[in-house]
Amino acid sequence: TPLPKPKLVIHSRPMASALGISEAEVESEAFVAFFSGDQSRMPQLKSWCTPYALSIMGEPMYRNCPFGDGTGYGDGRAVSIGEVVVDGKRWEMQLKGGGTTPFCRGADGRAVLRSSVREFLASEAMFHLGVDTTRALSLIVSKGETTQRPWYSGGNGGEDPDVMISEQCAITTRVAPSFLRVGHIDLFARRALARNATDEQKAEHRQMVEHALFREYPHVKPDAPLEDRVEAMLDEAADRFGALVVGWLRVGFCQGNFNADNCLISGRTMDYGPFGFMDDYDPFFAKWVGSGRHFAFMSQPMAAVANYAMLVKSMLPVMGSVERAQKCVDRAQKVIKAAVEDGYRAKLGFAEEGSAAAAEIYEALEALMRRSSVDYTILWRQLACVAELDESAAASDAALLAPIKMAFYREPCEKLSAGWAEVLRSWRRALAAEEGGGGPEAAAKRMRAANPKYIPREWMLAKAYDQAAHGSYDLVYELYNLFLKPYDEQPDFEEKYYRLAPKEALEKGGIAKMT
Repeated sequence: TPLPKPKLVIHSRPMASALGISEAEVESEAFVAFFSGDQSRMPQLKSWCTPYALSIMGEPMYRNCPFGDGTGYGDGRAVSIGEVVVDGKRWEMQLKGGGTTPFCRGADGRAVLRSSVREFLASEAMFHLGVDTTRALSLIVSKGETTQRPWYSGGNGGEDPDVMISEQCAITTRVAPSFLRVGHIDLFARRALARNATDEQKAEHRQMVEHALFREYPHVKPDAPLEDRVEAMLDEAADRFGALVVGWLRVGFCQGNFNADNCLISGRTMDYGPFGFMDDYDPFFAKWVGSGRHFAFMSQPMAAVANYAMLVKSMLPVMGSVERAQKCVDRAQKVIKAAVEDGYRAKLGFAEEGSAAAAEIYEALEALMRRSSVDYTILWRQLACVAELDESAAASDAALLAPIKMAFYREPCEKLSAGWAEVLRSWRRALAAEEGGGGPEAAAKRMRAANPKYIPREWMLAKAYDQAAHGSYDLVYELYNLFLKPYDEQPDFEEKYYRLAPKEALEKGGIAKMT
């Protein structure tokens, strides 16, 4: 459904270029019309949206399905509007907020400017943070359509919205090689594995598996029998899932609702709705009130394993062997666990993969982080400065802790400070003793490449979408440009954005928590 009176707020030049769209074309009325839902502008491209099955932490869900059999799930706001192949690379384009779909369940299918600003900025930031993700091409707002949404009043510090507000409708165009979810394969597997499965349903499942290979794993044993190709695909998928959640932990991101229908088989981040980037460290951090502990920050590797196991299960009609499938799951558990451990090795500046010293230091450091009130991003970034201190400068506890002092929301007590100093000294000794590590300067350089300086914190996004609601998009542009280089120092933005979250960001409904 086209947005009335559409206006382009922002677009990603690199993404437009990858799609073969020139800047002149982006500025045209036809671009704004098409990417705000007017498909008549490009009748050769057809739209579609597809159903998928839902499972949560490996448990198939049926209860919320309107048909009661798990076949009625689907995205209530996302519509794919075409595929293009540019320079040999296939891209699927999808409107988020394009109007009603068969899966709306009574909702209007619209996204609002607030959620669209969040999705555009976060997905593009994630790409530049080096974490695989769906991309954002454009954000278009309607100057003629609003909708009512529950939200939080100024004084609401609770988890639930307490007011209805009128918000401008908007559409973000998201782009990826495919939006093929684990739930898509799972849906066809459920049909193919049913007692009364028809030959047609079994053939459809096989076609879906072949489609998954074609779209996301075309290089995997292309000439081998299908069951061998699937096993090789699953091995690579385990590596990709591991890299995905390690990327999230590295940059302080919690997806918030990492069930199988929000898990792409490619191992890309998707669904920038319930997400949040962490301020004050909490292993059970989640921005969305429905996340529970199972989708909290440090639970994400376990959720990845559960989604991977569901992907393996959905391949059973082709693989045939339960034993073969279990071997894939067993390997994935080891792969993802090792990847997480190695991710923190990199954050600590160690060069050697599988470093035992890194694992020991991280365990001690994380325990201190739990006991303290410390900013996740600032702490990891400032540790590079601690690594660079010469021995004389680090002689006293106060001098050793000075570079990370700015990371604490609450100054640690004397006993806790002594614990921090002890762990930091052990870490510095371990770095110095590492063969091939290159010394403290090399370690600090590695750390600054692994630990971003700037991330899309919710209080930053909230300021941007609040200003956008009043017609000013300057802050949206500023944050977009800031996140183009999240690992760079960018001194002009330090005072404004490289700082602790304001108190309200840790307490206020809609910023600290949301639904």
